[in-house]
Amino acid sequence: MIDDFSSLVFFNIITVILLILSLISIKKKVNFIAILITTIMWGLIPWPFLYLNETLNSILMVAFMRTLLSIIGAFFFIFISLILSSLYNRKGKWSWFQYSFQDFKKQITSNLPLSGILTSKRKSRIPYLVYYFSLGIFYVVSIYFYFKAYQILGIIFSAILNTVGSIIIVALWNLSRRLEYMDSIKFSYLSLFVIAGVLTIISTPLTINSEASFYGFIALGMTLIFWVLFIIISGFDEFTAYEKERILGFRDKNTNFQLTKSIVKIFFFFLSSFLGLIIFSLIIEILPLESTTIGIEIKNFLLEYQNFPAIIFNIWTWVLGIESTIIPYIVYFSSQNNWPSRRLKWDQWVAILAVFEPFTSIFVGFVISNEGVRYDLILLSMAIIILSITILLRYYHEKNSLKSIIFLKVKSNRLNDLINRLKYNPNIIELKTISGKYNVLIRTFFQSNYLLQNFIEKLKQLDSILDMENLIEFEVKK
Repeated sequence: MIDDFSSLVFFNIITVILLILSLISIKKKVNFIAILITTIMWGLIPWPFLYLNETLNSILMVAFMRTLLSIIGAFFFIFISLILSSLYNRKGKWSWFQYSFQDFKKQITSNLPLSGILTSKRKSRIPYLVYYFSLGIFYVVSIYFYFKAYQILGIIFSAILNTVGSIIIVALWNLSRRLEYMDSIKFSYLSLFVIAGVLTIISTPLTINSEASFYGFIALGMTLIFWVLFIIISGFDEFTAYEKERILGFRDKNTNFQLTKSIVKIFFFFLSSFLGLIIFSLIIEILPLESTTIGIEIKNFLLEYQNFPAIIFNIWTWVLGIESTIIPYIVYFSSQNNWPSRRLKWDQWVAILAVFEPFTSIFVGFVISNEGVRYDLILLSMAIIILSITILLRYYHEKNSLKSIIFLKVKSNRLNDLINRLKYNPNIIELKTISGKYNVLIRTFFQSNYLLQNFIEKLKQLDSILDMENLIEFEVKK
């Protein structure tokens, strides 16, 4: 590998350049570039891992330190952003001197899914706690096994197979729930992922017959299971799914509140990951599992914990937790803030550009880890080309999703409330008041007719709407 100092300088130069480009892209309203940059930054995670892996015997410690530094980084960002938000909204030259801990506590509490207006009287707070704890556990366990797969199977192999596997499984899950629909483009898209995965497997001499490779495949399989669970259950939270529709209740006029709220949620699932990892380690330590692989891992983790000060002051620890984790998350959710209208939605661009993450990891594998000698470069190049084609297919598929125009007749005294609520819905790309029989026009963008009909049914349940008409929009080819 490149020597430690040179590699650190090179990594930070890349990070700073990417961060500047992301800020420029958001300012210029080309937010999808910021999403691309976050996938690149997450793809760089193997870089600091390789250097930490040289000094630490426990992969669990690497996952532990990443989680701990992410909590610190997220809390610091929340603290700064809430103070700036408070100062921005205050009046008076010296009013910022009045900011207190109670102000901070109140702002934090208002952003939690466990308190205030976000908690329904019919719902207990316990399910939310269980939800975030589960989310954190799935996340940290997937990270641990992913790092283990890096160690055994290599960065390139693990990155491609994890991306291919998770995208296929999540797509099949969405198809089974009718959140997406199968057509010729979707079928081709998923088929190409399968081909890319097969080419990656046969491009390297790794075989499941090797004991080391066998455990590596198990680690990769566990990564897929827990990462897919994390992705799937992250959409089950009502607070997450309807967050923008409930924003009216906060009465917060700061346009950047969405970013703060997202980071608050990240902070809590990282905190859950941290606590869950400690509890899991203590349970395994108590149980008679000393001779097992996980028992040895926990033993190494607890031994290295005694050298905590040296680990926490290792610069690569901070690079992994801050530059490769929290900063990309901040850019990621900043790109969602003030998303430009009349374009593909934020989550659609996320789906399109997700494939760029393994491309960055491939670069790290070749340049930093020198893994190129392990592969048949022709087969691996074919896999990379096929993955590139999937980006174009996904873009074409998302671009041709179902568009509709909905006309609403709304009670005059409820018009402003309805508009304020609907304008934060991610499926609405245009919202305006009009004259005539109807007084509101909505342009929507949905993945399927099933989702559109669900949206229409929810609109019909609103007592402020007197009448409605829905028209499917088709693009005329010139």
